Amino acid sequence: MELPSPLEIKVASRDLRRVIENRVSVRDYLRKPLSLNELSWLLWCTQGVKQVTERPSTLRTVPSAGARHPFETYLLVNRVDGLKPGLYQFLATKHKLLVLGLDDALIDKFSSANWSSEMLSESAVIFIWVAISYRTTYKYGNRGFRYLHHDAGHVCQNLYLASEAIECGSCAVGGFYDDYVNALLNLDGEENFVIYMETVGKK
Repeated sequence: MELPSPLEIKVASRDLRRVIENRVSVRDYLRKPLSLNELSWLLWCTQGVKQVTERPSTLRTVPSAGARHPFETYLLVNRVDGLKPGLYQFLATKHKLLVLGLDDALIDKFSSANWSSEMLSESAVIFIWVAISYRTTYKYGNRGFRYLHHDAGHVCQNLYLASEAIECGSCAVGGFYDDYVNALLNLDGEENFVIYMETVGKK
């Protein structure tokens, strides 16, 4: 599924200091949808590919140890204009979405994984970052697992700041039932697993 090109999306200029000062975790959202442009912008800010090198590797909008970029971004869409509610995967090198399942009940299942948090069900979209550990441990061995967590922090903070820049709210989600969430995404929980999530919605 095509997304608006990040090169064509216009975002209002915001003072970086003010964006950083105003960044807070927002847990209550208006039941208003994000636009497809806004979603495309947030995806580009968190996993956008700026260049493919000869190695080959990707240089992105977030740092990653050894440019391994071990994450796949899944989206649980609740309210986004132009998208049906359901589960999607972001194809970073193509800046496109892959539909994985259009199921209204998924949002309730993920809410149950976070102790039935209303924050998840009220958000417009949930970013779900899946770690493909081999991408990093292939180069760094067991130390690569530490770098996975470093990289997750980089991605999460970019989403916080990018959301604030378009006057949306977001909140990191680190508390969830690992086995349950991994099962929902058909992940083995050892080599491939959900490492972090973050909600986004209108303030």
